[in-house]
Amino acid sequence: MKLTPNQRPKIFYTNTSGEYWGGGRAAALTHTTLDGLADAKVPDNVRIYLFAGTQHVPGDYLPSQGPGQQRPNGNQYNWALRALLVALDRWVRDGTAPPASAHPRLADKTLVARDKVAFPAIPGVRPPLSIPGGYRADLAGSAAEYPLPLLVPQVDGDGNELSGIRLPNVAVPLATYTGWNFRNPSIGQPDELLPLTGSYIPFPATKAVREQMADPRSSIEERYGNRVRYQELVTGAATTLAEDRYLLNEDVPVIVERALANWDEITRGTSLAAR
Repeated sequence: MKLTPNQRPKIFYTNTSGEYWGGGRAAALTHTTLDGLADAKVPDNVRIYLFAGTQHVPGDYLPSQGPGQQRPNGNQYNWALRALLVALDRWVRDGTAPPASAHPRLADKTLVARDKVAFPAIPGVRPPLSIPGGYRADLAGSAAEYPLPLLVPQVDGDGNELSGIRLPNVAVPLATYTGWNFRNPSIGQPDELLPLTGSYIPFPATKAVREQMADPRSSIEERYGNRVRYQELVTGAATTLAEDRYLLNEDVPVIVERALANWDEITRGTSLAAR
C-alpha cells in the first residue's frame, strides 16, 4: 500500500566524518546512487546531516594524547544534536519544516573519491589516502573483489571539511579536525585506523613557529591577530548557525566560551597569549 505524505515517517540521518572514513563505513551511500556515481534525490520526509570534522563519538574537550598518531578529535557536536532534536520534534508536532540537509555532494565536488582528497602535507601527519573502503559483505569473496565506493568529504587547504554543518571549531578553526586517526606505533599496526577516532592537529600559534615547522597551514597569529578578533568571528559563526537552526541560541555563549578556552590552551606561552 502506498503511503500518503502525511503517513510517511519523518527521518533525520546524522553522520560524523568517521562514518564516511572509518572501519569500512560508507555513509556517502545514504545520499548517492548505489554505484557512487551520482547524487541521489533525498525524499521530502528525510533530512541528512554531516557534522563536519568530527569523530564517531562526540569528542572530549581538549583531549590528551591517546593511542593514535594524533590527538583524538575534540570537536563537540552535541550542540548540533540538541538543535536537530528540537527541529525534529517541531516537524512532527506542528509541521514546521526542519533545517535543510547539510552533507557533501558530488555535483559541487564537496564529495569526492578518496584519491581526490586534497589533504595538506602537514609535517608528522600521515595522509588518509591509504585508508581502504568497505566491501559487499553479502557477496562471497575478498574485500578487494567487491569494494564499496569510498566517497568522502573534500577538504580545504587546512584539511577541514568544506561541507555539512561546520560548527565554529571548523568554520573559524584553530586546528585541523578529521574523522580518521592512525594507530600509534607504540601499540602496533601503525598503518591501520584507530577505530572510531578522529584527529585534532592544532595550527602553529605564530608565523615563526609555522616557518620553523614548514607547516603549510597559516598560523593562528596570521589568521586572527588577537583573541578579540577571534572571539568576534567565532561568535558570528555560532550566531549564524543558530539563525539557521543548526544550533540553539541558548548554547551560543557556551560554545564561544569553550572556543576561547581552546585559544588559550594553544597560544599559552606565546606572544599571542597577551593579545
